[in-house]
Amino acid sequence: MFGIVVTTIYDGAFIDAYYEHFQQRGRLEEARFYVVGDLTTPEGCAERVRAYAKRGLPWLFLTPDDQRAFLADFPELAAEIPWRSDNRRNIGFLMAYRDGCDPIISIDDDNYPKNDWDFLGEHAVVGREATLRAAVGHNGWFNICSMMTVECPPLGGGKTVYPRGFPYLRRTLECSAVADETETGRVAVNAGLWSGDPDVDAATRIVTRCAASEALTESYLLGRGVRSPINTQNTAILRAALPAYYYVKMGVSLAGLKLDRFGDIFSGYFVQKCAEAIGHRVRLGSPVVEHRRTPHNLYVDLWNELAGMVVLDDMLPLLETPLSPTNDYGAAALELADRIEAWAGEQKGFLWGEALQDYFRNVAANMRLWVAVCRRLD
Repeated sequence: MFGIVVTTIYDGAFIDAYYEHFQQRGRLEEARFYVVGDLTTPEGCAERVRAYAKRGLPWLFLTPDDQRAFLADFPELAAEIPWRSDNRRNIGFLMAYRDGCDPIISIDDDNYPKNDWDFLGEHAVVGREATLRAAVGHNGWFNICSMMTVECPPLGGGKTVYPRGFPYLRRTLECSAVADETETGRVAVNAGLWSGDPDVDAATRIVTRCAASEALTESYLLGRGVRSPINTQNTAILRAALPAYYYVKMGVSLAGLKLDRFGDIFSGYFVQKCAEAIGHRVRLGSPVVEHRRTPHNLYVDLWNELAGMVVLDDMLPLLETPLSPTNDYGAAALELADRIEAWAGEQKGFLWGEALQDYFRNVAANMRLWVAVCRRLD
């Protein structure tokens, strides 16, 4: 059973699109939805999900009371999952994990399935062996946006853009390189692409007003030792890897900024490192979803992203140094938590002070807590 996890504060219109898509492909009973509500999610969203549940589909809307009841056995974790935050998706991840869903798929509420792509069929590659060309990029980094056609009208046509969370210190045109030879590996993470509004940072959006159209002709395995940002849009995770996929809490205030909009970016990098320690692979490409981006104030987004952009460049040594080989994702995540704590304690410079160091100590503590909760659920 596929587990699909999403948070929303809107009316849940995306649910209808997935119902139609699964119905057309004869896959209605293959997926369990976990729609995680928040304090401001309209009742219409809950009603929409429950209407499908009444048809016998295992689709769940998680009310605030449902979430409190689930977390009652995990009070320490409950205290670390704020309301009015997409961090609530962590509850959906854990419920899907408890229920044995495999893989567990994360989507955003503005991701819509496309008729040209079998959403579940393509994500079913998770847990299987795949033989594909390797995305090798440059200097250990691959630009996933190079797999799409991107138009930037203010720049006079097609230009290269980079996904949100791609370090500025590693941006170069050579990051789109793909090997001629194929490689084989077991897929632990499948990162699907997005047409329409690509997931780039606010600085890029303001300058380029870019739009993406799918130009995907083949999927790739991310090269060994190569990194690429992975967000929570259209991303499938092997159930065994979930102990290494804690969605990082945001919100710390730093020098007049707020560190936000990087929770999925950090968690995506962390699970990549852990998959590498296991010997598993990341697949990039299909399925493609349409990103109908919900309204955003780009200047607010930029204010929320600036601290993450700074921190990510500081984080490069941590991200680029492999973990010790292991056969357990929980063990890999615990080693990474120790490394994050040690790395943060050594940082100096812009934004770095007790507040940011304490923040990453808290991230490390929450990663350990997350592993412990997953082990209890097992």
